[in-house]
Amino acid sequence: MSAQQNKQKDVINKQMTFALNPKPDINITDQIKTNKVNSSDPNHVKSEPQQKVTNQVSNQNIGIFQDIEQQKKNKESKSLKKQNKIKYIATRSIAGLQAYTKAQKENQDSLFYKLEINKQADQNIFLLADGHGEQGAKVSQYAIQQLSDCINDIIESQNTEPKQVEQLNSNIITCFKKIESNLANLSNIDITDSGTTMNLVLTFENNLISANIGDTRTFYFQRSDKLDQLGPATLKIKQLSIQHTPEKASESKRILELGGKIEQDTQGFQKTGPLKVKSKKQDIKGVTITRSFGDGLAKQVGIISEPEIHTFQILQEGFLILATGSILDMIDIIDICRILTPITPPNSQAILDQAAGQIIEEARKKAKLQPDIQDDYSLILVYIEMDFA
Repeated sequence: MSAQQNKQKDVINKQMTFALNPKPDINITDQIKTNKVNSSDPNHVKSEPQQKVTNQVSNQNIGIFQDIEQQKKNKESKSLKKQNKIKYIATRSIAGLQAYTKAQKENQDSLFYKLEINKQADQNIFLLADGHGEQGAKVSQYAIQQLSDCINDIIESQNTEPKQVEQLNSNIITCFKKIESNLANLSNIDITDSGTTMNLVLTFENNLISANIGDTRTFYFQRSDKLDQLGPATLKIKQLSIQHTPEKASESKRILELGGKIEQDTQGFQKTGPLKVKSKKQDIKGVTITRSFGDGLAKQVGIISEPEIHTFQILQEGFLILATGSILDMIDIIDICRILTPITPPNSQAILDQAAGQIIEEARKKAKLQPDIQDDYSLILVYIEMDFA
């Protein structure tokens, strides 16, 4: 293995990186731990086939003998478990510009990831939060810290076998409820008109659990060599999160039943901007999402903090991406696929870093053309390989 390949391999085994409001050009290659394991070789648990004396096997028994050998191979294959293996990871978080003035604003996004929980290469946590309101940065930071601790405790204390997925999902919901309750009792963070979205991704073996509230989104771009009508298809897109906005019928129904109203802001005599959740009885600023942490006043008219959870089995290597709604409001998911396809698979950390930066920059360029856009832009981009445990 060349020195360059060794350097690339080092990046994979980093134990933990924690970033709250990270700098735009954070270099995650500075914190490295090398942890070489032989389990990357899928043959290391296989026994050598027994030697057979050919003159003891008659022609009529050859078929039977082959069947027995095939059954043995099938049994050995089933005993091997596929597990995800993080090869490269890139993060970006850049503050948006204030509406109309285009001056730099405070970055209210927060992100976090932790790799190799319990020293298991396949057990990983990723979190991305998009804060809003005057206290949005504080809310997103607090929620990230609390949720990362809660999920980490769950993984360290619970058996993450596939049969335990249902219990894991239940525990994730409990963590979200706990954070919402704690936020309501804090004296140093005013959540009256401030809150945050939250996206959580948990991986173990070849399983992926995604839980989210708000409009921050999660996708998995799974590598595929099948052809489609447009030619070679190298990535298959799987959406792993739901956008909780007033446009979704089931979300707006809950809001209206609990005394809320859904309307645009008014400027002059015209309605403008996205749909917002407001109150019929009192004047509140309104929010563009229907699920969040915080947002105390909006909670009175149907905003909730219960996540929707999706489970996904990773069958092929590919890209995992957690991105704020501000990115995918500006560029289409097909644009991201266009950026990622030529680098599948990425052969260096620098290439993945460059792709993450390109996604952010394309979104920002389009936002600059709209004077009322002021969002921050954050993403976590991960390349996952599959390995045999």
